[in-house]
Amino acid sequence: MVQARFRHCGKGTRIGLGLKVSSPWAVDIGVNVRILDHVTLNVKDLRSDGRASLIIGDGTFIGRFVRINAWMDVLIEPHVLITDRVLLGDEDHVYDDPSRPILLQGSRSKGKVLLRTGCWIGSGAAIMPGVTIGRNAIVGANAVVTKDVPDYTIVAGVPARILRQLDKPPVSAPRSS
Repeated sequence: MVQARFRHCGKGTRIGLGLKVSSPWAVDIGVNVRILDHVTLNVKDLRSDGRASLIIGDGTFIGRFVRINAWMDVLIEPHVLITDRVLLGDEDHVYDDPSRPILLQGSRSKGKVLLRTGCWIGSGAAIMPGVTIGRNAIVGANAVVTKDVPDYTIVAGVPARILRQLDKPPVSAPRSS
């Protein structure tokens, strides 16, 4: 019973083989989420407000070999497409003391990661701590995203840069009575 392991796991959610989860009680998964094989949800429960450190919205798709590091605040809104081998997380290693090996200095949360509704993260991309990917934005394959991506924007490269803006959906005119 996979559902019993998580804080919440919505109906219709399907999880592939080889899922690795630390601190499943700090993970909320919405309805109709699809998580493919060999995904790692590396979660710590560092929040003090009782909210999950990792929230995966309804209808989200997570491809093979994805790794999500959520120490405090990774929020994936509904209907996000995360393709294979993506890395995203809110943590980074501490390297303040040059006299000590970085491995021995630990890690810490470095800022919320937010993937807005409808965005698409291409294969092999890395989303760094403190980054927001906007609504229906597209992150190209193997991009390294170090800055926020606006809504309806395509980015690619290392570091990622804006390639172009997509057309925004039309705004409905108010109805007259």
